Amino acid sequence: MKILVPVSGSRNSLTAVRHAARIARDRDAEIVLLNVQPALTSYAAKHTSREAREAMRNERAEAALDGSRRLSETLGVRWRALTAVGPVADTVVSVARELRVDQMVLATSPQAGWWQALVSPVGNILDSTEVPVVLVSGERPGVLKRYGLPASVGLGLSALIFALD
Repeated sequence: MKILVPVSGSRNSLTAVRHAARIARDRDAEIVLLNVQPALTSYAAKHTSREAREAMRNERAEAALDGSRRLSETLGVRWRALTAVGPVADTVVSVARELRVDQMVLATSPQAGWWQALVSPVGNILDSTEVPVVLVSGERPGVLKRYGLPASVGLGLSALIFALD
């Protein structure tokens, strides 16, 4: 059995790895840690060398995978780590299909629903995969993220509407 766990280096990712490890121990499964790095815009790609882009992506992927690797090792489960480049949701679904994983464990953040929909690839992954998915709720975000950011967006939109009148 293979369990795919997309990781970003966040504390919520570690929560997903812990949950996947419990499943892996119970079912003698392997955890596949996946970090997806976004492709650079064509403008950025035009002004940097291929080697520089690859070095930057590798550095970011290694940093994102580091905690999950150490945690998997500490928890004593079989694991391997992969990196990929592309749109996060599409790439996760593609890797899951390619590896024929049996399950995915995704970390979510209990943020405001509309904000989560804007910034998280979780919904797109759920819509695009046929693999069973376990959602693991991470840490509750701080006050600024829960109220400050949505309020600032609302204020900005109000100011824009007022300015257009």
